[in-house]
Amino acid sequence: MKILVTGGSGYLGSAATPTLRARGHEVVTIGRRPGMDTAVCDLTDGDAVGRAVRAVGDFDTVVHLAARAHNFRGLTLNDCLRANTTTTGNLIAALRAEDHATAVRFVHASSVAVYDLLDPAGGLSAEQAPYAASKLRAEQLLAVEPFRGLSILRFAPIYDRTHLQDVAKRVFLPGTQLKLRLCPPPVHSLCAIECAVQAIVAAVESAAVSGHQIANITDPQPISQNELASWFPGPALPVPTTLFSVVASGLSQCGATGRKAARMLQKFANSGTYPLPGR
Repeated sequence: MKILVTGGSGYLGSAATPTLRARGHEVVTIGRRPGMDTAVCDLTDGDAVGRAVRAVGDFDTVVHLAARAHNFRGLTLNDCLRANTTTTGNLIAALRAEDHATAVRFVHASSVAVYDLLDPAGGLSAEQAPYAASKLRAEQLLAVEPFRGLSILRFAPIYDRTHLQDVAKRVFLPGTQLKLRLCPPPVHSLCAIECAVQAIVAAVESAAVSGHQIANITDPQPISQNELASWFPGPALPVPTTLFSVVASGLSQCGATGRKAARMLQKFANSGTYPLPGR
């Protein structure tokens, strides 16, 4: 089949695209990289996205991987919405304009971060979790479209042994290079790049060609924080996990800055596992 991929030259896309081609699919990409993308455009520019979609012609499936997924320091909610939600809306509008919306299957790379907002007990606002908000709103835009099929893949943090920035967040004290070993250790659901690619291929090639599906994409088993610490060189300082709760509780009484620091410590100390979609 012919597959349109956004973000084909990114971390996940550069792994998924050659795999799809090796399985006999024709893959065309739209993105910002001349010489790598079939049609070059800025996905935040609606008119440019429309021209790019028109240029690649007909296709059977869309795999939407383009997103801002890292380096959020200094970014506002509007910045994240522009990078992750506006781009999705522009792609939808382009599909509608070319009468593709009802004919294609759509595979969307979302994130387990959306549970930061879907968990009522968390009490976070969109401003406090801007990346999660941008991914959740993108899901909501897609859910009302009349696609032939929609697969929303909520990826746990994706890694390989040379791309460990999301793993490091669970090993080093936030904002420092201090490596910690929590006692008892929390466990974290992560997603090896091979697992992520397999999920994309399965969604593309699934025999179920209609309906909406949402799935968490993670490794088969969560990984202990102690094991994650062993992936990085050097000794780790053993720290009682309960200490973080005590410090976070104190910080939460110290204004907006203290509450933000408390959330970071609590997230570091808590297990990162996720409910089944819809529960």
